[in-house]
Amino acid sequence: MDIIFTGFDQIFHLQNLLLMAGGLVIGIVIGAIPGLNVPLAVALALPFTYHMPPLAGLSMLIGIYKGGTHGGSISAILINVPGAPAAAATAIDGYALARQGKAGKALKLSIYASVFGEILSDIALILAAAQLAKIATTFGPAEFFALGLFALTIIGFVSGDSLIKGVIAGCMGLLLATVGMDPLESMPRMHFGFYELTGGLHFIAMIIGLFAISEALIQIENSLRTTASRTVIEISQKGDDNRVTWAEFKMVFPTMLRSAPLGIFIGAIPGIGSSIAAFLAYGMAKNMSKQPEMFGKGALEGVAAAESANNGVCGATFIPLLTLGIPGDVITAIMLGAFMVHGLIPGPTLFTEQGGFVSAFMIGMLITSCMHLFVALIGLRGFIQAIKLKRSLLFPLVIVLCITGTFVAGGGQFPIYVMLGMGILGYLMTKFGFPIPPLLIGFILSPMIEDGLRQALLISDGDLAIFYGRPIAMGFLVMTAALVIWITWKHLRTQR
Repeated sequence: MDIIFTGFDQIFHLQNLLLMAGGLVIGIVIGAIPGLNVPLAVALALPFTYHMPPLAGLSMLIGIYKGGTHGGSISAILINVPGAPAAAATAIDGYALARQGKAGKALKLSIYASVFGEILSDIALILAAAQLAKIATTFGPAEFFALGLFALTIIGFVSGDSLIKGVIAGCMGLLLATVGMDPLESMPRMHFGFYELTGGLHFIAMIIGLFAISEALIQIENSLRTTASRTVIEISQKGDDNRVTWAEFKMVFPTMLRSAPLGIFIGAIPGIGSSIAAFLAYGMAKNMSKQPEMFGKGALEGVAAAESANNGVCGATFIPLLTLGIPGDVITAIMLGAFMVHGLIPGPTLFTEQGGFVSAFMIGMLITSCMHLFVALIGLRGFIQAIKLKRSLLFPLVIVLCITGTFVAGGGQFPIYVMLGMGILGYLMTKFGFPIPPLLIGFILSPMIEDGLRQALLISDGDLAIFYGRPIAMGFLVMTAALVIWITWKHLRTQR
């Protein structure tokens, strides 16, 4: 209980609360603009938290994450262009409602469903994280090697449309992580004669390059090819079309109650993501609905299911991150960078050494979710205007912010070169259909895999029995092998 009270004491400061609200506003605006996305927003904001207190900086990033995840539904409903991939499920019925003059109803329902999913997800994080961290404290090098290998296998296989390209991207991340000092022998490797690389690739520069610069280049290229504009559907002034009635809320509440736990479950599994959660929840809602024929024509249940599952992922993705140090998706991979910037290493030791901070962080996530309801409702008409902003003007500004942020975080010119190089790499990967998230997560998991393998072999004098003689490590290795066999068989079957 003392840790909980310490957490409340740390998080309830005006600076933290204002940064949460500011992060929500930034996130919703960025999420509402087609072409901008949550990873880009969090990556851009990350270096500017460098000189903030850790809890304050992370509070702002959490606000951006939660706001951006919901913000994608605004453009999905009003112009049928999802601001985020997960909002594609929301667009199916949300846009149909907007065309019927019920845009306000759809937008407000998306807010209620999003906040409901977030709150349940945050509660699940608070209840599950400490218990899982206790189990993780028993892990040794063999267990962490097997766990890292299993997580990388999942992420490499489920990211993108191509199995081979996902695996290649993950291996590229593993290779890039070898740049710098050997963790056991303390000798420089893969630095190519550059002294600046002996400490490894600058992590923040890498994140900004892969997710902000590459996206800016893609969107600038797209804006040069097309100048077409989309008509934004206006919100009706009629009372019933502009609000969710109590009867309608009671009708969709069971759908939200089923969909949010589905999002939580999927969010807790590394690599699957909110898009799959949203579409699975949408399909489940349609199958269980008394009026399945209304789906696709403006069903409120469709909007509620997609948004509650989509945002239900948010808190749950932090369960593997905080307890095991494994990012659940690309956003939590970037958030891992934010923790590291402030000298915090997610994992079981974070709970034992920084219990008060972890408690404050999780309580802050719950507070941010509650604030989300009021920020989104009060600013709704203003957020709608974000859709009308010209992307051709936004992305040059994004590039300037990338360079400024990298310089602030890196303290020199070389990180800017790393950022630009990673931006070009990310651009080329996108053009040729290689997913970027496996690369970043492979980069993050590489030290866990390498250190675990080498330390385990040192402990056992090179005897591989250390892996199959420990039940947890053996369990992860068996699951990894089974996953590889199943995915490969499924892939070969579809190629016939």
